[in-house]
Amino acid sequence: MSKPPTDLRRRDLLAQSFALAMIVACAGPEKEPPSPVDDTGEPSGDDSGGDDTSGDDTSGETETGDETGDSATETGGETGGETGGETAEPEATCEGASEPLPSTCESTSGDGEGPYYRTDYPERVNLNVLEEAGDELLVDGRLLDERCKPVVGATVDLWHATPKGIYDMSGDYHCSGRAITDSQGGFCFRTLRPPPYSNGMGGFLAAHLHWNVLISGEKRLTTQTYFADDPELDATTKPADLVATVEPISEGLGRVRIEFVLRPR
Repeated sequence: MSKPPTDLRRRDLLAQSFALAMIVACAGPEKEPPSPVDDTGEPSGDDSGGDDTSGDDTSGETETGDETGDSATETGGETGGETGGETAEPEATCEGASEPLPSTCESTSGDGEGPYYRTDYPERVNLNVLEEAGDELLVDGRLLDERCKPVVGATVDLWHATPKGIYDMSGDYHCSGRAITDSQGGFCFRTLRPPPYSNGMGGFLAAHLHWNVLISGEKRLTTQTYFADDPELDATTKPADLVATVEPISEGLGRVRIEFVLRPR
Protein backbone atom coordinates (compact mmCIF):
# COMPACT_ATOMS: atom_id res chain seq x y z
CA MET A 1 0.00 0.00 0.00
CA SER A 2 1.51 3.39 -0.98
CA LYS A 3 2.51 6.24 1.54
CA PRO A 4 0.38 9.32 1.48
CA PRO A 5 1.73 12.31 -0.46
CA THR A 6 2.22 14.31 2.79
CA ASP A 7 4.90 11.90 3.95
CA LEU A 8 6.70 12.24 0.63
CA ARG A 9 6.81 16.01 0.88
CA ARG A 10 8.16 15.83 4.44
CA ARG A 11 10.93 13.48 3.36
CA ASP A 12 11.86 15.73 0.44
CA LEU A 13 12.04 18.76 2.73
CA LEU A 14 14.29 16.94 5.22
CA ALA A 15 16.61 15.86 2.43
CA GLN A 16 16.85 19.38 1.07
CA SER A 17 17.53 20.81 4.54
CA PHE A 18 20.32 18.28 5.15
CA ALA A 19 21.92 19.06 1.78
CA LEU A 20 21.80 22.80 2.45
CA ALA A 21 23.42 22.36 5.88
CA MET A 22 26.24 20.35 4.32
CA ILE A 23 26.88 23.07 1.75
CA VAL A 24 27.10 25.79 4.39
CA ALA A 25 29.44 23.72 6.57
CA CYS A 26 31.82 23.07 3.70
CA ALA A 27 31.83 26.67 2.50
CA GLY A 28 33.20 28.07 5.87
CA PRO A 29 32.57 31.56 7.31
CA GLU A 30 31.60 34.32 4.97
CA LYS A 31 34.67 36.30 3.75
CA GLU A 32 34.80 40.11 3.82
CA PRO A 33 35.03 41.71 0.41
CA PRO A 34 38.50 43.13 -0.47
CA SER A 35 39.13 46.83 0.11
CA PRO A 36 38.73 48.97 -2.94
CA VAL A 37 41.97 50.21 -4.59
CA ASP A 38 42.43 53.80 -5.68
CA ASP A 39 44.16 55.02 -8.83
CA THR A 40 47.61 54.82 -7.23
CA GLY A 41 47.27 51.15 -6.50
CA GLU A 42 47.22 51.77 -2.75
CA PRO A 43 44.44 50.45 -0.56
CA SER A 44 41.89 53.04 0.49
CA GLY A 45 38.88 53.25 2.67
CA ASP A 46 39.17 51.07 5.78
CA ASP A 47 43.00 50.87 5.41
CA SER A 48 43.13 54.45 6.57
CA GLY A 49 42.45 52.91 9.93
CA GLY A 50 45.89 51.34 9.56
CA ASP A 51 47.27 54.85 9.39
CA ASP A 52 45.53 55.49 12.71
CA THR A 53 47.36 52.46 14.11
CA SER A 54 50.58 53.91 12.76
CA GLY A 55 49.63 57.09 14.52
CA ASP A 56 49.35 55.08 17.73
CA ASP A 57 52.91 53.89 17.15
CA THR A 58 53.92 57.50 16.77
CA SER A 59 52.28 58.16 20.10
CA GLY A 60 54.48 55.45 21.48
CA GLU A 61 57.50 57.32 20.12
CA THR A 62 56.22 60.48 21.74
CA GLU A 63 56.09 58.71 25.06
CA THR A 64 59.66 57.59 24.56
CA GLY A 65 60.55 61.19 23.78
CA ASP A 66 58.83 62.26 26.96
CA GLU A 67 60.92 59.78 28.91
CA THR A 68 64.02 61.09 27.18
CA GLY A 69 62.93 64.61 27.91
CA ASP A 70 62.42 63.78 31.57
CA SER A 71 65.82 62.16 31.67
CA ALA A 72 67.39 65.16 29.99
CA THR A 73 65.62 67.44 32.40
CA GLU A 74 66.94 65.49 35.34
CA THR A 75 70.42 65.45 33.90
CA GLY A 76 70.22 69.14 33.15
CA GLY A 77 69.10 69.78 36.68
CA GLU A 78 71.99 67.88 38.13
CA THR A 79 74.47 69.51 35.79
CA GLY A 80 72.99 72.91 36.36
CA GLY A 81 73.13 72.39 40.09
CA GLU A 82 76.76 71.44 40.02
CA THR A 83 77.71 74.18 37.61
CA GLY A 84 75.62 76.78 39.34
CA GLY A 85 76.84 75.81 42.78
CA GLU A 86 80.54 75.97 41.92
CA THR A 87 81.41 78.59 39.35
CA ALA A 88 84.59 77.68 37.51
CA GLU A 89 87.37 80.19 38.04
CA PRO A 90 88.58 81.93 34.89
CA GLU A 91 92.01 80.94 33.69
CA ALA A 92 94.60 83.42 34.98
CA THR A 93 96.70 84.90 32.20
CA CYS A 94 99.56 87.37 31.98
CA GLU A 95 98.56 90.80 30.78
CA GLY A 96 101.32 93.16 31.88
CA ALA A 97 102.87 93.39 28.42
CA SER A 98 99.61 94.81 27.04
CA GLU A 99 99.66 97.81 29.40
CA PRO A 100 100.69 101.22 28.02
CA LEU A 101 104.42 101.79 27.89
CA PRO A 102 105.86 104.22 30.44
CA SER A 103 107.16 107.58 29.27
CA THR A 104 110.41 107.33 31.25
CA CYS A 105 112.44 104.32 32.33
CA GLU A 106 115.16 103.74 34.90
CA SER A 107 117.43 100.72 34.81
CA THR A 108 116.48 97.90 37.16
CA SER A 109 118.70 97.45 40.22
CA GLY A 110 120.94 94.39 40.28
CA ASP A 111 121.16 91.79 43.04
CA GLY A 112 123.16 88.64 43.77
CA GLU A 113 122.89 85.55 41.60
CA GLY A 114 123.47 83.06 44.41
CA PRO A 115 124.99 79.59 44.08
CA TYR A 116 122.10 77.68 42.46
CA TYR A 117 121.88 79.11 38.96
CA ARG A 118 121.90 76.61 36.08
CA THR A 119 122.43 77.52 32.44
CA ASP A 120 120.11 74.94 30.85
CA TYR A 121 116.63 75.67 32.18
CA PRO A 122 113.83 74.35 29.98
CA GLU A 123 111.57 76.87 28.30
CA ARG A 124 108.13 76.65 29.92
CA VAL A 125 105.43 78.60 31.75
CA ASN A 126 104.44 76.14 34.49
CA LEU A 127 107.32 75.73 36.94
CA ASN A 128 105.47 73.52 39.42
CA VAL A 129 106.41 70.40 37.52
CA LEU A 130 106.11 68.12 40.57
CA GLU A 131 102.60 69.44 41.32
CA GLU A 132 103.68 70.33 44.84
CA ALA A 133 101.09 71.84 47.18
CA GLY A 134 101.42 75.52 48.03
CA ASP A 135 100.25 79.01 47.17
CA GLU A 136 100.57 79.69 43.45
CA LEU A 137 102.12 82.76 41.94
CA LEU A 138 101.51 84.20 38.48
CA VAL A 139 104.59 86.14 37.42
CA ASP A 140 103.50 88.71 34.85
CA GLY A 141 106.54 90.38 33.32
CA ARG A 142 107.80 92.80 30.68
CA LEU A 143 111.33 93.66 29.53
CA LEU A 144 112.14 97.15 28.24
CA ASP A 145 115.24 99.03 27.18
CA GLU A 146 116.34 102.45 28.47
CA ARG A 147 114.08 104.16 25.90
CA CYS A 148 111.04 102.24 27.25
CA LYS A 149 110.84 100.10 24.12
CA PRO A 150 110.03 96.37 24.36
CA VAL A 151 113.01 94.04 24.14
CA VAL A 152 112.04 91.16 21.87
CA GLY A 153 113.62 87.69 21.86
CA ALA A 154 115.59 88.00 25.11
CA THR A 155 116.07 85.00 27.41
CA VAL A 156 114.61 85.34 30.90
CA ASP A 157 115.65 82.72 33.47
CA LEU A 158 113.75 82.33 36.75
CA TRP A 159 114.65 80.06 39.66
CA HIS A 160 113.72 80.03 43.34
CA ALA A 161 113.34 77.87 46.45
CA THR A 162 110.52 75.32 46.66
CA PRO A 163 107.85 75.57 49.39
CA LYS A 164 110.18 73.37 51.47
CA GLY A 165 112.85 76.07 51.35
CA ILE A 166 115.30 74.19 49.13
CA TYR A 167 116.51 74.53 45.54
CA ASP A 168 115.83 71.59 43.26
CA MET A 169 119.09 70.66 41.54
CA SER A 170 117.73 67.48 39.96
CA GLY A 171 116.79 66.91 36.34
CA ASP A 172 113.21 67.97 37.10
CA TYR A 173 114.17 71.65 37.32
CA HIS A 174 111.31 72.08 39.77
CA CYS A 175 110.47 75.76 40.41
CA SER A 176 112.74 76.99 37.65
CA GLY A 177 112.41 77.69 33.96
CA ARG A 178 113.04 79.94 31.00
CA ALA A 179 110.99 82.28 28.83
CA ILE A 180 111.70 84.14 25.59
CA THR A 181 110.24 87.65 25.47
CA ASP A 182 107.49 88.15 22.91
CA SER A 183 106.79 91.01 20.49
CA GLN A 184 105.76 93.25 23.39
CA GLY A 185 108.69 92.26 25.59
CA GLY A 186 106.37 90.09 27.69
CA PHE A 187 107.17 86.94 29.63
CA CYS A 188 105.03 84.80 31.90
CA PHE A 189 105.49 82.11 34.54
CA ARG A 190 103.14 80.25 36.84
CA THR A 191 104.92 78.86 39.87
CA LEU A 192 104.75 78.40 43.64
CA ARG A 193 105.38 81.22 46.04
CA PRO A 194 108.74 80.61 47.75
CA PRO A 195 109.05 80.90 51.53
CA PRO A 196 111.75 82.57 53.62
CA TYR A 197 114.43 80.02 54.41
CA SER A 198 117.31 79.61 56.81
CA ASN A 199 120.44 81.65 56.23
CA GLY A 200 122.50 79.04 58.10
CA MET A 201 123.27 81.48 60.91
CA GLY A 202 120.13 81.20 62.99
CA GLY A 203 118.11 83.67 60.93
CA PHE A 204 116.07 83.69 57.75
CA LEU A 205 116.47 85.08 54.30
CA ALA A 206 113.44 86.91 52.95
CA ALA A 207 111.52 85.04 50.26
CA HIS A 208 112.73 85.95 46.78
CA LEU A 209 112.85 85.10 43.10
CA HIS A 210 116.15 84.90 41.21
CA TRP A 211 116.52 86.32 37.70
CA ASN A 212 118.99 86.38 34.85
CA VAL A 213 118.24 88.17 31.58
CA LEU A 214 120.40 87.25 28.60
CA ILE A 215 120.67 88.55 25.05
CA SER A 216 122.59 86.43 22.56
CA GLY A 217 123.93 84.39 25.50
CA GLU A 218 125.29 87.44 27.33
CA LYS A 219 123.95 88.26 30.80
CA ARG A 220 122.47 91.74 30.75
CA LEU A 221 120.72 91.71 34.14
CA THR A 222 121.09 89.62 37.32
CA THR A 223 118.68 90.51 40.09
CA GLN A 224 116.04 89.33 42.58
CA THR A 225 112.41 90.11 43.42
CA TYR A 226 111.11 90.32 47.01
CA PHE A 227 107.56 90.45 48.39
CA ALA A 228 106.23 93.48 50.22
CA ASP A 229 104.11 91.41 52.64
CA ASP A 230 107.00 89.13 53.72
CA PRO A 231 107.62 89.58 57.49
CA GLU A 232 111.25 88.58 56.99
CA LEU A 233 111.89 91.41 54.54
CA ASP A 234 113.77 94.44 55.81
CA ALA A 235 112.63 96.85 53.14
CA THR A 236 115.24 99.37 54.17
CA THR A 237 117.98 97.11 52.89
CA LYS A 238 116.52 96.48 49.41
CA PRO A 239 116.00 98.85 46.46
CA ALA A 240 112.32 99.77 46.10
CA ASP A 241 112.15 98.57 42.48
CA LEU A 242 112.96 95.02 43.63
CA VAL A 243 110.04 94.80 46.08
CA ALA A 244 106.78 93.61 44.48
CA THR A 245 103.22 93.56 45.77
CA VAL A 246 101.32 90.28 45.50
CA GLU A 247 97.87 90.96 44.06
CA PRO A 248 95.27 88.33 45.01
CA ILE A 249 93.52 86.68 42.04
CA SER A 250 91.68 83.91 43.88
CA GLU A 251 92.19 81.79 46.96
CA GLY A 252 95.71 80.38 46.85
CA LEU A 253 96.70 82.33 43.72
CA GLY A 254 98.38 85.73 43.51
CA ARG A 255 100.02 87.85 40.83
CA VAL A 256 103.25 89.84 40.82
CA ARG A 257 103.96 92.32 38.04
CA ILE A 258 107.56 92.60 37.00
CA GLU A 259 109.01 95.27 34.74
CA PHE A 260 112.71 95.06 34.03
CA VAL A 261 114.62 97.83 32.29
CA LEU A 262 118.04 97.01 30.85
CA ARG A 263 121.00 99.32 31.28
CA PRO A 264 122.19 100.95 28.08
CA ARG A 265 125.29 99.47 26.47
